[in-house]
Amino acid sequence: MVSDRFDLPTTYVDSPEGLREALPHWFEAGLLAVDIECSLTGVHHCVLALLQVATHDQAWLVDPIPLQELMKPTLEAMAQVPWIVHDFSGDGIVFKRLYDVVPTSVFDTMLLSRALGYPQPGLKTMARLKLGLDIPKEEQDSNWMLRPLRESQISYASRDAALLLPLLRTLADEAEARREDPEVGPRLAALPLELRHLLRRVRAYKAPAHDPVVEKVKHLGDLAVERARKLTAYRWAWGNEGDVAAVMELGNRWLMARLAHPPVSQEALERTIPNPRFRRKRIEALWEVFREGAHQTNGEPEQPDELIWNNSGQP
Repeated sequence: MVSDRFDLPTTYVDSPEGLREALPHWFEAGLLAVDIECSLTGVHHCVLALLQVATHDQAWLVDPIPLQELMKPTLEAMAQVPWIVHDFSGDGIVFKRLYDVVPTSVFDTMLLSRALGYPQPGLKTMARLKLGLDIPKEEQDSNWMLRPLRESQISYASRDAALLLPLLRTLADEAEARREDPEVGPRLAALPLELRHLLRRVRAYKAPAHDPVVEKVKHLGDLAVERARKLTAYRWAWGNEGDVAAVMELGNRWLMARLAHPPVSQEALERTIPNPRFRRKRIEALWEVFREGAHQTNGEPEQPDELIWNNSGQP
């Protein structure tokens, strides 16, 4: 990634000493740009892989993996300082679910962008429109659980946080210029209430009681429900370990097909998993789910081609 004005000096924090050094800078700044990277298992199941914090002149990448015991008190301390975020609806759920922490005050630049009339106010889009910055997509869905992080991942993560404050300044200037606009003005006036509602929704978040797959197979009986629970638990656990193939191979369509028409042998199960590395690594655990009652089916057995075709669905 080519260096430019949005690249700040960046400190990688993976020790208690690093956190102790960073906290005074965060409190002194009085305003923090905050972003996160997570495992690829969705906001209801993911783990935090990286916490990005930026001020006007420096960025920090906090590695939660070696700092698990310190993440909650660190976030509780950070929560006393106002945050600048972009699309807090998802990130806020992660903070609430994992650490039961919600900042006292946030300002969401995505909500401001929407109030100004931008129909697709994602961070990448707004960075290009308002800052003239093209953010490469290669690292957006990369595996953030593997260590060490690549230099390109570090640069990407640092910049995502560093550009929030310049983006806020640019959007704030536009908001001031358009405050009397008959369409934009009322939306800007409603923004403080919208932000309060956002924080209220995040604070009230409760994790879903069941995975949707479990709910969808209840009509297939208790055995299918038990298998669904085990398979989805594997998907989340393996995905949160950094096994991207678990998320890709164990998609909802694959799960539903296997639960409706269980494989009668390990060999039959193997034919439904095209990824050879994932198959070798996980087949024993997956077959254990189906071993009990392997000859009980919920419908006509699938043909091998159908098994493989059904696996092509994404989660």
